[in-house]
Formats: sequence, C-alpha cells, structure tokens
Amino acid sequence: MDQQDGLVLDEDAEYWLGEVAEVLPHCDTPTQMLGLSRYLSAALRALRRLEQHSGKPMARTREAHAACAAVAAALAE
Repeated sequence: MDQQDGLVLDEDAEYWLGEVAEVLPHCDTPTQMLGLSRYLSAALRALRRLEQHSGKPMARTREAHAACAAVAAALAE
C-alpha cells in the first residue's frame, strides 16, 4: 500500500486497492487471509488489464514495480 502513488490507477484498480487497505489491518484468521488474497489478485488483475489497454507500465517507480512483483510472487506460492 505504501507504493500506491507509484501506480497507474483506474477506477477498478482503486476499488480493489481500497478493499485491500480496508482488510489488511485485520487479517488474523485463515478466512481473512483468503479474502486479502482475493482482493490482491483482483487488484493485480486490474492493474495488468489497465497496463495492456493503455500500453503504459502499471508502475511509475522502481519501488512500485518491486511491490507489484512481490505481490505476484506471494500469490503464486
């Protein structure tokens, strides 16, 4: 969430990142972690879709790019 300003966002990506921000502080149970995982997946899909449609990278900074890569790697595990 710290790198959100370094991302190219549309309404869909903003929505899912908002959901992530809402649940992230309260992820204590496996069910909550599953919800967070789903929101992160949806946010990443929205960012990738925007990147494909706009032809511009989803991340404007190296830090934001690294954060997106870390999320993708964590979701792949």
